[in-house]
Amino acid sequence: MEGDRVSVDWLLTGGEIVSFDPATPASSALAVTAGRVVALGSDDELAPLAGPGTRRTRLGGAAVLPGFCDTHMHLEKVSHELSMLALGDARDIADVCERVRERAADAAPGAWIRCLGDAGGWHESNLAEGRLPTRAELDAAAGDHPVFLYRRPDHGALNTAAATALAGLLADAGDGEWQPDTGHLYGPRVRLVNDALYRPGVHEREQQLDLLARASRRLLEMGVTTVVDPGLPAGFDAAWQLYRAAADRDVLAQRVLLMNRFDWRGEFDAELNRVLHSTALPGDGDDRLRAWALKLVLDGEFTGAWLRPAEEPGSDRNARYSPGELRTVLRLCAERGWPACVHAMGGGAIAAVTAAVRELRAEGAAFTPGQVSIAHAFLITERDLDACAELGIGISVQPALAYTYVREMRAVWGPLAEQAVPFGTMARHGARFAGGSDTHPCDPLTGAAIAVTRKAWDGSSLGEHEALTPHQALSLYAREAGHHIGLRDVGVLAPGAVADFVVWPENPLGCAPEGWPSLRPALVAVGGRPVWMDHD
Repeated sequence: MEGDRVSVDWLLTGGEIVSFDPATPASSALAVTAGRVVALGSDDELAPLAGPGTRRTRLGGAAVLPGFCDTHMHLEKVSHELSMLALGDARDIADVCERVRERAADAAPGAWIRCLGDAGGWHESNLAEGRLPTRAELDAAAGDHPVFLYRRPDHGALNTAAATALAGLLADAGDGEWQPDTGHLYGPRVRLVNDALYRPGVHEREQQLDLLARASRRLLEMGVTTVVDPGLPAGFDAAWQLYRAAADRDVLAQRVLLMNRFDWRGEFDAELNRVLHSTALPGDGDDRLRAWALKLVLDGEFTGAWLRPAEEPGSDRNARYSPGELRTVLRLCAERGWPACVHAMGGGAIAAVTAAVRELRAEGAAFTPGQVSIAHAFLITERDLDACAELGIGISVQPALAYTYVREMRAVWGPLAEQAVPFGTMARHGARFAGGSDTHPCDPLTGAAIAVTRKAWDGSSLGEHEALTPHQALSLYAREAGHHIGLRDVGVLAPGAVADFVVWPENPLGCAPEGWPSLRPALVAVGGRPVWMDHD
């Protein structure tokens, strides 16, 4: 009977629903009940689903896209970094110092002032003076606040208060590392200082939760509703407890999948024992926080990448795990049904993963499609893609890495760098691969724009022939991301999918990709519940 009909919880009409589901036709309306999508269609088709208790939203032509999933974001680290000064668009020292002055005026007495070093565009070559600010200039801007301006990977600037606080780290620094007059740092000493200041003053849980809450809001402004955290070395238990507290207090809106990362610097058997006795094992948790894959960092990044013998003879010295150790972890994951993620930048590391999976399968190990995945895959070839397809190995890519570290990549790899991150080849080959950040900018729209424009922060080309279409690029953070993590109801808008969606006043697919980073959502929902609205 009509009177017995149960109405939907939420009905959105008059918009453009971009489902990223090939089986779902274009529609203008979306209906949600109990945190899931129940129907898509025209306004007229879905109108009968509404009742007196239905929340109604008239979209006025706005676009609704699935919430973005970042498949490689170090969330705790990002929560610290998003609180730092962003100087990527600064173009002279006066501008830098004015931003330091403004931060100092609002900061608690004695609080450190730091900048986000791993950001495209933040480089002295982009400042009119061609140098970083001096100690005296930072003293004038910050007063008694210690200031550390880090410019990846090997340049930084300190003011007097910071130099005093770091006297122990600077005591044995040579002239090539530390210049007291200018306050400039160079070389490996820069990373030592940066690592020492990773979380200055953030020791209390309340402070950590506040940083996470702020980061969560910033990520919602980017349309991010799911985060896959690859973890910090041997840091799983602490991160799990922090994220659990944040989810329980409802200050972390995103769904989080956390990997348990082996520390390659530790003894392998001890690390394996630690993993097996962690607070949570892969699969534990709920739809807000879930333990996901075991993570192995098989090689380094650019300097430490494990290349193919033809590219660099003897580069297997960069392998951080033996073939036997790699097989041990993959065999464990096969036996227990756990996902495994392997960091592999160079072709030698990629080939080692495919060889290990092939050998284990020949011995009778069973892997489900995508259970083993490769993160980064910078120097992947068509032969590697064939092997991954044959063996069911998933792939995740991070467009911002090449964008941000293009100079380091080219300095180390030379001509080989021009073969890196071949997204276009991967797509033409029929490969399925997901997108993530791993560094800044961590905005999925910026990452997708990089995959389309193939431009680095310095304006140089990353190879236009390897560009993706706009739809392919956005899908990296939508449908392909959900497929990658084994949650087919994430990253799409289809009946039965989780109702994680973002309302964009302008459809990104109708805008030039160069303008994507400036787009801002009007509304973000997670699990059918509004968690962020633009009140501007």
